[in-house]
Amino acid sequence: MFKLAQGMCVFMLVAAALAAQTTTPPPAQVTLTSGIVGVAEGQMARLNALNPGVAPPAVGVICSGLLSFVGDDGTVLKSLTVNVAPGTSQPLVIDSVKDLALSNDERKELRATIMIPPILPPSATSTPVAACKLVGTLEVYNSIDGRTQVTLGTVHLVPSVVVTPSE
Repeated sequence: MFKLAQGMCVFMLVAAALAAQTTTPPPAQVTLTSGIVGVAEGQMARLNALNPGVAPPAVGVICSGLLSFVGDDGTVLKSLTVNVAPGTSQPLVIDSVKDLALSNDERKELRATIMIPPILPPSATSTPVAACKLVGTLEVYNSIDGRTQVTLGTVHLVPSVVVTPSE
């Protein structure tokens, strides 16, 4: 009986030790999306990606991101990889006539996305340590006089798939 109790104690201690060993997964890619907006002939949509940087005396990080316009059917209409220095922004513009070939009485529904990869530490063999922050703003404006007709500042985080390693 004593050996059975001793064996159960050892088993429970090992199980508790294994449960206490947790590994922190590396940060995943972050994907942000705007809501859907409509663009008609004579309009342009502009996605601005701002790197707000960090407050002094810290050093800011140049953030990379993939800016894209996606149609309401899921098709990528236009994309651009950007490197955004702290305190600056980079745009991606889509023209209703040149890029979408819209004519009279046509309209295209689209949304803007920003995909931000995790930042890798100096050692390439290390795991990623953090993700940059890019703030997105989507505006639709008149291509003739440049007047803004609508601005969307709210973006939503797209949940990423979590992959659990198999044992």
